[in-house]
Amino acid sequence: MLNPFLISRESLLQLPGQRQRGSGIDLKACRGVHVYMMKMRRHRVFLLCTVGLCVISFLHYYKALHYVSLLRELSAPYPNIKSFIMVSGFFWREKGVAATPISPASPEEAPPLPALRQGVVKQSLGDGGAEAIDPGALDAKIGGPGVADFKDLEVRAMKEPEPPHPWEKPEENQPGDSPQEKRHEEQHVNHIEPDLKKLLVQVGKGPLQDPIKSMGDLHTRTHQLQDDKTPYFVRTSRGAYCFKQGTEMATIKESSVRTGAGATRDVVEVGKAAQRKTLGLQQQTGKVSKGKGQPMGSGKQLVKCVCRPGWHGPYCGVPTMVYHSNLPTKERLKPREVPRRVINAININHEFDLLHARFHELSQAVDLFLICESNFTAYGERRPLSFLRLLLNGTYDYVRHKILYVFLDHFPDGGRQDGWIADDYLRTFLTRNGLSRVKGARSDDVFVINDADEIPAQEGLLFLKLFDGWTEPFAIHMRKSLYGFFWKQFGTLEVVSGCTLRMLRDVYDGDGIKLRRREYYSLPGFRKYENDTGHILVQWSVGSPFHFAGWHCSWCFTPEGIYFKLVSAQNGDFPRWGDYEDKRDLNYIRELIRTGGWFDGSVQEYPPADPKEHMYAPKYMLENRKRYNYLLENPYKHKIQTE
Repeated sequence: MLNPFLISRESLLQLPGQRQRGSGIDLKACRGVHVYMMKMRRHRVFLLCTVGLCVISFLHYYKALHYVSLLRELSAPYPNIKSFIMVSGFFWREKGVAATPISPASPEEAPPLPALRQGVVKQSLGDGGAEAIDPGALDAKIGGPGVADFKDLEVRAMKEPEPPHPWEKPEENQPGDSPQEKRHEEQHVNHIEPDLKKLLVQVGKGPLQDPIKSMGDLHTRTHQLQDDKTPYFVRTSRGAYCFKQGTEMATIKESSVRTGAGATRDVVEVGKAAQRKTLGLQQQTGKVSKGKGQPMGSGKQLVKCVCRPGWHGPYCGVPTMVYHSNLPTKERLKPREVPRRVINAININHEFDLLHARFHELSQAVDLFLICESNFTAYGERRPLSFLRLLLNGTYDYVRHKILYVFLDHFPDGGRQDGWIADDYLRTFLTRNGLSRVKGARSDDVFVINDADEIPAQEGLLFLKLFDGWTEPFAIHMRKSLYGFFWKQFGTLEVVSGCTLRMLRDVYDGDGIKLRRREYYSLPGFRKYENDTGHILVQWSVGSPFHFAGWHCSWCFTPEGIYFKLVSAQNGDFPRWGDYEDKRDLNYIRELIRTGGWFDGSVQEYPPADPKEHMYAPKYMLENRKRYNYLLENPYKHKIQTE
């Protein structure tokens, strides 16, 4: 058989019709061999290039790959296929044994956050020189010291609109600019149905004084973030370092008295009755299981925290919603010496009952609430400043020291024609105006942005606050419900909700709407952020489709509140049901609540919902069932109530 690799170059150059004596090779065969050899060369070049790319990719991610434990991923109780496929992008870089993967080793190393530009905000919106009223004890230490703070972020007037910025205040649509606008507003108010009188008094269209005249400088004040001094962790007499809320003990004496040398148990007070919980476990050296605790003394004693149901990890600080999440770095989680500060930003319309539930659910985990309110609806009509009125009359005094009020006193250009412009602009203004007035922030503090009907669970935000080692950005799996928590919907609402302040600045350009709607790898700053910080960005979600990390209660109002939402909706989420008179009928709305139907006439199928099930509703609502019963039980289950 002819071997093409033994053919000499001379045989390939034979003239047509010639044969090399004894070789038996003609021109046609030589040409075929030549083509074959050229293909082999191309294949070798392609193979070498492929191998080179693989080597380069491996070297680029080597800092992450050498942390991967494939056996652990394969044997995990809830393996995540997507995360396993992305195994080369799992982890943060560590600089040493005590390194914190998501933040600098010390606060002093954290780079400062830059100035965020914003539009003009009027100092006084009332007539005349009304005296400013201080509604509460707002800690407004301007220019206070802080590590990597927002000291350069200041409110300053914009010059000519060159080039236009979406967060700047436009020259038109200002409050009280023209008599025509005032007449239009009065006409709009007068045409509201008479059944809404009770609601209108609540939301501020009753005969009360305009709160704008009493606002003073509330919408321009700054807020000085303080470190959280709460002792979230405690060290037992046997040396275990435990998260209080997740450890099986109601109270524990932090300065516990040493017991005898042979004692193997700590006395823990649970309620009024004293019970004994084994914290120090005597085990033989050869029987000590790796990762269960820390050996003490001679190595015969093992100390660990005894976790309550719903908490996991060696410190009992990882809630179930994180334990069963797709977080790829669970084995690298470590408690922080100084907790992060958590900033929660929302836009408010008239979701006041859900707002109370948010404040009571998150007051321990969140250090600052940025609450943005506008005197324009998402449709561009004038609306009362209802939240401001409640803020001034003391309704939220229990959390007043953690609220920074953001006032949007204009409507964006083009928002009436395209409602998504207005919807995006609300979050952009909220983020940039609000954060520009925060002092003392550090680059590894956590920023979380939600809609008013999205309430994260306290445990998830506490975890982000107290632990290092998680990646960013993060989403939140929320339990979905309609009209009330009694109509539970299938699946979860998974919304990208947060990241560190540095990522918000460097990757998302300080814009909250980009965080919620844009993939980080589609933005120009993400690669530089990875290179500068040593972090490999991997998006993950707190919770899972079976382990909720919050609540999303859509259209959760009384019938009057749903009416107000219909007429206030943006001009972009079509069909705009508020444009149809029959859809605004209160009896029709009550029937929707009773059946769980939708405005298009369809009726969904709902899984069974038990008020006693875990994560049915926020704890505060369950504890105040009489006040929030219309959201916990279907008020029209048996009959339609008519007025």
